[in-house]
Amino acid sequence: MNNLKKRLLLSLSAAALAMPMAAGSVQAIEVVVLDQVNDATQSAELSFEALWGESLAATAAAIGNSAAFNVEGAADAGALDLAQINDGDVGLQGNQLADIYLHDVDLTSGVADGVALTAAAIGNTLSGTGEGTILDIDLEQVNGQEGEGILPEGQYANIVLEEVVISGLESTLSAAAIGNSASLTAGAIGTSDGFDTVSQANYGAQGAHVHVTDLVMETTADGAVFDATAAALGNSLTLTAETGDLFLDTVVQDNLGDEIGLLLTLNLGQYAGVHLYSLNDVETPATPVGVDAPTFETFDSTVVAAAIGNSASFSAGGNVLLDEIVQNNEAFQIADVVIAYSYGLADLTATAVAIGNSLSITSGGDFAFDKVDGGIFQENAWVDWDGDAQNADHLLQDLNVNGDLALTAAAIGNSLSLDADGGFAFGTDNVIEQANLADQDSEIELDDIWGLEDVSGTVVAIGNSLSLGSGGDFSFGSYGSIAQMNDAYQDADIELGNLNAAGDVELTVAAIGNSLSLTAEGALSGVGAEISQENNYGQAVELSLNGTVGSFTSLDATAVAIGNSLSLTAGSFEGTGTLAVAQNNFDPQTVSLGLSDAGLGALSSTTAAIGNSASVTIK
Repeated sequence: MNNLKKRLLLSLSAAALAMPMAAGSVQAIEVVVLDQVNDATQSAELSFEALWGESLAATAAAIGNSAAFNVEGAADAGALDLAQINDGDVGLQGNQLADIYLHDVDLTSGVADGVALTAAAIGNTLSGTGEGTILDIDLEQVNGQEGEGILPEGQYANIVLEEVVISGLESTLSAAAIGNSASLTAGAIGTSDGFDTVSQANYGAQGAHVHVTDLVMETTADGAVFDATAAALGNSLTLTAETGDLFLDTVVQDNLGDEIGLLLTLNLGQYAGVHLYSLNDVETPATPVGVDAPTFETFDSTVVAAAIGNSASFSAGGNVLLDEIVQNNEAFQIADVVIAYSYGLADLTATAVAIGNSLSITSGGDFAFDKVDGGIFQENAWVDWDGDAQNADHLLQDLNVNGDLALTAAAIGNSLSLDADGGFAFGTDNVIEQANLADQDSEIELDDIWGLEDVSGTVVAIGNSLSLGSGGDFSFGSYGSIAQMNDAYQDADIELGNLNAAGDVELTVAAIGNSLSLTAEGALSGVGAEISQENNYGQAVELSLNGTVGSFTSLDATAVAIGNSLSLTAGSFEGTGTLAVAQNNFDPQTVSLGLSDAGLGALSSTTAAIGNSASVTIK
């Protein structure tokens, strides 16, 4: 049968479909086109406009490829288009498309609701099934090739949902391209304005993406299920949510390359990311037609992304707002966990692994950030092949944790961690940072801290150590900082302002073999508290409690700089005014001790400078 006869028969079939039918079949169809063309394009197309009816079945086939559409139940569609196009501009390597477009489609409830969409191009498959009400779906698979190389540049499988409402029982959408797969499964889904996408692209970008924008997943009596999976070149990416409400979620895995060869391609862009933006927003988003306003109740969510054997994951068993986990193995080789404006987590676990290094955050209770740039950051960046920028950072801003918190980061074998049990709050700026670059520093900076039942922090950089531990109340009024820097300054610093610690406090810093520590048990308070060790031109160790008011049940402070030592021990301290101990091995080469308007039950102080010593003991 030649092409002309095929077109004639198909045209007659299409015209027959457009005729009025008996009751129980298609009630009315306007502007029906069923077309198969076996020319250079070798395409099979099916389109409906202004469609409504009870039951419909349509099939088109071209060169062994197929396109089909089936509806059972009431259907009311503004425009429906199912197309398979085998563009033969460059033989079989053109734009080999399999598409399903549903615009302004309303598949309303009926006795046997159902819709089945299937398209196949060059052995690849694309399908969509649904039960219930579906509005405006775009399902597309494109096997395009525009360049030369080992892998074609196109070859991707997409699921695009625009302004979709799936308020019925079940919806399953799947796409496959060159043996790779992308799928989306949902219970009750609705979007306000935006698009939902499950996308897999195997071209220069070689990415597997799940994009869900302005998504509202409504909790139902039977529970809601949302499952999205994409795989590219053996890598996997999944998003799963159960029994709850989701809003604006994105999962991205991207194995980018600049096509300069296999090895360089595997080194430049290997990126696995989990982006959760405005997840479980307490501000109710715009509710689409057909979906009740969400209540944002507790839900379970699991997000996993893997790129070139590295992994990034996110899981939460409670309410979450604005969370992001990113792993980027490009030139900078970064593993990031960024959490901003996050609060109300019943359970949170986040893990990222990059080039064998690990970064994680775990919380078993309430968790809150008030500022945008709170998070966890690990960066293994290279300025040169000597590894100048190998960093492991924790950035915490306006953090409030009423439950459990564990933060861990490792970069090039160095480690950084923070654990907290109980109340935990930061007022302004909180940083735990380890940087192994030219200055080789490790830092813990804590601002306006209060209400710590239990906290421990540890940083290790180039074999040097820095730690913070507390077993009770801990409060900074203005500024609190622990810093160790091994650059030209070679500093180890502890700066505490408006300190008030009713429980246990332990601070330890070591830089280039020098040490600085503060230990307190019992009540500790002060308007200004400072312990400083500096191995620069100053070569100084200092301790000062300015305007101190309160009682020291036990206090032990020790500083060592260039082999010299400075220490202060107090059993009981009551008084006001100024208490200072200073040793300076600079030009003056001095040791000093100053007490003003202070009442001391027990005090022991020792300083030494260039072999000279000054001490005072009060009991």
